[in-house]
Amino acid sequence: MSFDQPLFLPFALLTFVVLRIAPRLGGMVLLASSLGFYLVAGWHDLVVVACLVLANYLVSLRVRSGRSWLVAAIGINLAPLLYFKYRTFLFGELGAVDVFSSEILIPLGLSFYVFQFIAYQVDIFRRRIEPTRSLLLLALFILFFPHQVAGPIMRGHELIPQLAPSFQGRTAHRPLYGLGLALCLLGLVKKIVFADSLAPFADEAFALGPADALSAWLAAALFTFQIYFDFSGYSDIAVGLGYILGVHLPYNFRQPYLALTPQEFWRRWHITLSSWIRDYLYIPMGGRRGGWLRQAAVLVVTMALAGLWHGANWTFVLWGIGWGCAIALWRLEIFSRLGWLQWALTFLITILLWVPFRASDVDAVAAFFAVMFALGDGGGWQIGEPHVPAVAVGLILLLIFQWGETRVFSRTAVRKILRCDGAFMRGLCLGLIFWLMMLPRGDLNPFIYFRF
Repeated sequence: MSFDQPLFLPFALLTFVVLRIAPRLGGMVLLASSLGFYLVAGWHDLVVVACLVLANYLVSLRVRSGRSWLVAAIGINLAPLLYFKYRTFLFGELGAVDVFSSEILIPLGLSFYVFQFIAYQVDIFRRRIEPTRSLLLLALFILFFPHQVAGPIMRGHELIPQLAPSFQGRTAHRPLYGLGLALCLLGLVKKIVFADSLAPFADEAFALGPADALSAWLAAALFTFQIYFDFSGYSDIAVGLGYILGVHLPYNFRQPYLALTPQEFWRRWHITLSSWIRDYLYIPMGGRRGGWLRQAAVLVVTMALAGLWHGANWTFVLWGIGWGCAIALWRLEIFSRLGWLQWALTFLITILLWVPFRASDVDAVAAFFAVMFALGDGGGWQIGEPHVPAVAVGLILLLIFQWGETRVFSRTAVRKILRCDGAFMRGLCLGLIFWLMMLPRGDLNPFIYFRF
């Protein structure tokens, strides 16, 4: 079930109505809704996550007994990830999967909840949190439907204390209906109006190959905005649903295309993944210890692993290595005096690195870059010359939208939304949400990160 499908609206409304009627059963209602939400993907997917919940519950009670238990816990969680996501890549002559042209081949949300389980076990071992004694609470921590498919990636100390009161008929925070519905509306606008409108052009460009350098640059820029509006739209809806349920989920995006440096980009893009990589990969591998060369090596390896997490394809490894090199170069502080040109260079690097992320294989990456820099023959996709100015203006307006978001998410704007909260605002948001979901759409475009 996807947030932008008409079926989700009655599902969500039914959940909220039952919670209002039977607040004492809040924890069980949320768990039942989350199981139902996940069951739509198929009972096989549900069996996988249920087995992992039970295994992690049992191991978490012993993980402090010794490092071997922690190693076992990490192995238990990585095993299904390696089997479902990387078995072809590892054992099938290093084959690669093009996730953008395939059906979902792995259990829904596997990459995300495996990271949650690993962080949960490591934090218990480090005595940062206590293992929960409630199997139902641990299941809800993983399956909580607003974030279960594509994040945000939550830590135990962030979410478990917020979900625990639901089993006593309370909420950790006062539900913010108006703000939550406004965020859901914003997320749907990003997904349906922007991302889904850009998707056909980007998909065709990367499927056929660009015809010339201009078409290649425009295609890369179109995907740059498509993936942002798609993924940040999902995250806005997740955070909005959390507010409605009295649960505060962290914002996962903070206008990343306004970043001045590659480091800042990763502090703004997929923030919960960035912090997970920092805390559970980068710092344990050495972090900023040693000289620049050692730091650069750690960065490249860390970002390569982060790229591989996205899929069983060398293109993702190239994408991660590219970001690792960019961050390492910026640490030399040779770009710090460029002023606004530093932002332009960072944005240019971002556009270029989305090419290996989107391309089907390494050969497609090389061919795309060859056309981009006028070094090879083009393919078949081209924006007609009369349309180029309109497309360029549209891309500039989408970039300006990033700046507008900084105003939408400001404290002043949030306070105004909270003051305006009431029956009229809630009804207006619900009506617009319903209208957006019912808009006729040609192809079904699931959220991009559903495929990871």
